Amino acid sequence: MATSAAEGCSEKAACWTEHIAAWHKSGLSQGAYCRRHGLSQSSLSYWRKRLGATDDVGVASFVTIVPVPLLASAQADMATASEPLLVHVGDGFRIEIRGDFAAPVLEKLVRTLTRL
Repeated sequence: MATSAAEGCSEKAACWTEHIAAWHKSGLSQGAYCRRHGLSQSSLSYWRKRLGATDDVGVASFVTIVPVPLLASAQADMATASEPLLVHVGDGFRIEIRGDFAAPVLEKLVRTLTRL
C-alpha cells in the first residue's frame, strides 16, 4: 500500500527529530555529526529550523561561563588594560570584549552564534 505525502513527511520528521537529538547528545559539531552519519548538513539545518529545534541543550554541554575570582589588584589592572578579552566560539567566531561587560549578554551571544 502506498503511503500518503503526509505520512511520508511525518516519517521524515520523526527520523530527523531522532538525528537532531542524537546530534545534541553526541557533543559533535553539526558538520562532524553529518559526516559521521552520511547526512547532508543543509538537510539537518533545514529540519532543525522546520521542527523548531534549539541548540540550548547542545550548547549547555560545551559552553559554560564560570566566574573567576580575581584579586583586587588584578581587577584594577583589567579595568585599565587596553588588551581585549578574546572569546573563540568554535572555528567560526571570535568575540573581542573591551572594558566592562555583562556575563549574561555574553552567554546569550555565544548561544546565538553556535546556532548559526
